[in-house]
Amino acid sequence: MKHLKQSSLALAISFASNLLIVTHSQAAGINSSSDIAEMSNITISGNAQMGGAVSASMGTVVAEQIAQRPISRAGEILETVPGLIVTQHSGEGKANQYFLRGFNLDHGTDMATFIDGMPVNNRTHAHGQGYTDINFIIPEMIESLDYSKGPYYGKEGDFANAGAVRMHSKSSMDDTLIKIGFGQFGYQRVLLAGGTNDLFSDGDRFIAALDTTRYDGPWDVAQEQEKYSAMAKYTFGNAVNGGNISFMGFDNTWTATDQVPQRYIDNGGDRYDSLDDTTGGDTHRYSVSYEGWHDIAGKSLQSNMYAVDYGLDLFSNYTYAIDPVNGDQIRQYDERKIIGGSLLFDVLPTAKGEWQLGMDVRHDNIGDVSLSATTKRDVREVLIRHKVEETGLGLFLQNNHNWTNNFRTQIGARIDYLQADVENRLTGEKSDANDSMVSPKFNAIYSATETTHIFFNYGQGYHSNDARGFSEGSRATNGKADVFARSEGADIGVQSQLTDTLQLAASLWWLTLDSELVFVGDNGETEASDKSERKGVEASIFWQPQSWLIIDSDVALSQARLQPSGQSDQYIPGAIERVFSLGVAVHDFGQWDAGLRLRHFGDFALNEDNSERADAVTMLNAQLGYDFTTSLSGSVEVLNITNEEGNDITYLYDSRLPAVNGNPAEVTDVEDVHLHPTEPRMVRASLAYRF
Repeated sequence: MKHLKQSSLALAISFASNLLIVTHSQAAGINSSSDIAEMSNITISGNAQMGGAVSASMGTVVAEQIAQRPISRAGEILETVPGLIVTQHSGEGKANQYFLRGFNLDHGTDMATFIDGMPVNNRTHAHGQGYTDINFIIPEMIESLDYSKGPYYGKEGDFANAGAVRMHSKSSMDDTLIKIGFGQFGYQRVLLAGGTNDLFSDGDRFIAALDTTRYDGPWDVAQEQEKYSAMAKYTFGNAVNGGNISFMGFDNTWTATDQVPQRYIDNGGDRYDSLDDTTGGDTHRYSVSYEGWHDIAGKSLQSNMYAVDYGLDLFSNYTYAIDPVNGDQIRQYDERKIIGGSLLFDVLPTAKGEWQLGMDVRHDNIGDVSLSATTKRDVREVLIRHKVEETGLGLFLQNNHNWTNNFRTQIGARIDYLQADVENRLTGEKSDANDSMVSPKFNAIYSATETTHIFFNYGQGYHSNDARGFSEGSRATNGKADVFARSEGADIGVQSQLTDTLQLAASLWWLTLDSELVFVGDNGETEASDKSERKGVEASIFWQPQSWLIIDSDVALSQARLQPSGQSDQYIPGAIERVFSLGVAVHDFGQWDAGLRLRHFGDFALNEDNSERADAVTMLNAQLGYDFTTSLSGSVEVLNITNEEGNDITYLYDSRLPAVNGNPAEVTDVEDVHLHPTEPRMVRASLAYRF
C-alpha cells in the first residue's frame, strides 16, 4: 500500500460518493435501536454500562450529570470522564489543555474526540498535532457522552491512545429555553434553545440553539472574548430506522494572556499580567453532518457523513524578548476543509454472537498552515507555509462471541492507511508519503456474577504525526518522523454493582508509545521525541444512597517515563501522576438542586531528571439551583471557592524578559518555570425560563 499512487482527494471523493449511495438506501447511525436499549439502563454515572462494556475503562455520561456539575468553561464537560483534567494556558478562545492516563495531551494529541460522529481532532495543525477545540460545544445541548480509555476498540483510530470521547447532541426538547447568565470579570451569556416534535410528520423532531458569551477574565489585559455558537438538528424516522441532519456554527475572538515566568512574579509582577498585550486571535468552525441507522433483516447498519470548514488565526508569545528588537511574537495560521464519514455493519449474526465490519474515511484539504514571526500582530517574516492534502482510511473487523453464559470475547483487527501530499508554499517544493499499519484488538469479559464483571484488554493503536514532518522520508533515513506513532497497551479491570445503590469500577493499565510528543516553548508546538512507557491504576465509585442524592469519586495514579535508546529511563515533562475528584449532587429535592465538586491535580515533573516539579492544585466548585415556578429557575455557581492560587499549566523552558517592572531588559536567555494561573474565586448566576 505504500506505493499506492491514487491521489488522496480522489480517494476521499470516491469513498464519500459510495457512502452517500449506501446511506441513502440503507440509513444507519449512532442512535441504533441497540444503543437506545442500552442507554435506557444507564444511571446518571460516569461508570461504564453494567453488563454492556468490554472494558472497565469505558462508560457513558448522560445530560443530567453534566447539568449538575459546576463548570467554568465548555471544555470542562469532559471532566465527567474519570481521571480526565481540563485546563487552559492561553485564554478562553484557544483549545483546552487535557490530561489523562499519564499524558499531558497538550490540545488533544492522544485523545480522540467526536461530536455526533464528526472528529474534532485536527491532523497537521498549525498549533499542534491533534489540536482539539471544543469551545463550540453548547453544554446544555449534549445528550450524552461515551468514553473509552486505552487502544482496545476497533471503532477508534487516530489519536485514540489514552482514549476516546464521543459526544452526542440532543435530538429533541420538551420546551423552549431562554437562559441568561452573568458574573464577575465581565462574564455574560445568553442561550436560546427550543424545538418541535412534529415538524413535517408525526415523530419528526427539530431543535435549534444559539449561545453567545462574552468574558474578560481576571487578567490585567482584558480578554474581551466574544463567542457565538449555534446548532440546528432535524431527526426523522424511529429508533429502528431513521436519521438526522445537523448544522453547527462557531466563531470566537479573544485577547490572550500567555503564561508568565516565575521570576517575573518574584520580582513584583502580577500573576495575571501579560508580557505581550497583543496576543490572542480568532477561530471558526462550521459543519453539516448526517447520521443514519437502519435494520436490515435483523442486522444493524450505522453510518455518518460530515463536512467541516475550520480556521484559526493565533498570535502567541512564549519567550518574550529573545529577539530584543522585534520581540518573539509568532502567528500560527490554519485554514482547512474536512470531509469524511463512517460505517458500522453487523455483517453476520451468529448463534452466539456477531461479526461486525466498520470503515471510516477522512480527507483534510489544508489550504494554508503556516508559522510567521510577528510584532503586534504585524507579520515580519513568514517562516513556514504549506498546503497539505491528507487522507486517512480505516477498516476494522471484529467478532463478538459468547463462549459460555459467563465468558465472552471481542476479537478484531484494524487496518489504517494514511497518505499526504505536501506543498511548501515558500519554495514550491512538493513531497508525498503514505503508510499503512495493522492494529490487533482483544477484549475478554468474565461475569463472575450477574453484577460483577472482570475484564482483560489488549490492543495496539496510534497517533498520526504531522504530515510536514513525515512527507520527506522516515526517521530511519534522515531524521524525519514516521507516519504513525504506534501504541501498545493492556488493561485488567473489574466492574461491580455492589448493591442497588453502589457501583465500583477499577483497572490496572499499561501503555507504550513509539514516539512521545513534547512541548517546545520557542514556537508553541510539539515535536516527536523518544519512546515512552506508562502504567497506572484507576478506580471510581458511584453511590446513590437516596433517590435525590448522588456521590461519586475517582482516583487515577500513573507513572510515565521516556525510554531513550541506550539511556536510562527519564521522566516525561508534564506527565500527570495523580488525579482525584469527589462530587456530591442533589437533584429533585423539592424545588432545590445542588452540586459540589472537588478536583485534585497532583504535582508532576517539569524536566527529564525530575529536578523541577510543578505544584499540586486542588479546586472546589459549587452550584445551587432553585425552581421558582415550573417555568422559571435560577442558579448560582461559585468557582474556586477556596481561592486557590494554583496553576492551570506549568512549563520549564528558556525565555528572556524585556524591561518591565522597572527592571532592565535581560541580556541572556534564562531557564525558568512558566505558568498560567488558575482563575480566582468568582461568582456566576443564571436565570432560565422555559415555556
